[in-house]
Amino acid sequence: MNITSLYTVIPNDEGLRALKHFFDLRTVKEPSSETLLRLAELVLTLNCFSFGGNYYKQTNGVAMGTKMGPSYANLFVGFIEHHFFSQYHGPKPQLYGRYIDDCIGATSSTKEELTQFITAVNSFHPALKYTWQISDTSLAFLDIKISIEGNGLCTSVYYKPTHSHSYLLYSSSHPSHVKNSIPFSQFLRLRRL
Repeated sequence: MNITSLYTVIPNDEGLRALKHFFDLRTVKEPSSETLLRLAELVLTLNCFSFGGNYYKQTNGVAMGTKMGPSYANLFVGFIEHHFFSQYHGPKPQLYGRYIDDCIGATSSTKEELTQFITAVNSFHPALKYTWQISDTSLAFLDIKISIEGNGLCTSVYYKPTHSHSYLLYSSSHPSHVKNSIPFSQFLRLRRL
């Protein structure tokens, strides 16, 4: 499953409420939860940037590329997931994992029971909408294709059907360190599989 446009759909008030919940669980209380929440609020509301001589401000969610973006999104979805799993009493996957907005699961449930679970997840929070794929033999998770072979699992590199194998032009407006890291990251990805 994939959460559609996660970073930009998180309501600021609910995201800050989720942060407060986790800040209050800390054993070390300095800086205070209120200070951290105020700083997070500044990041969410003062996220202006320029591109091509024009200035822009994001008005919803958290800006992609901010240092707090992935952690903020993770904590928000984790907060919502906790409430969902504590309230949902239907069939659930035996395995469920998530990396920011990408989810994977495995179950011995029927397809109807799995569809019931996905429908419940999809209707639990109005801002979080999921796309999904169900398969008996293989699934893509992030950039990995996981397949059942015999009694085990096999992994390979996964490319989306729309992947054109074209990469960022060096003449783009991206910083040099971004452009220079592309070959390294591609080889590292292959090596890790």
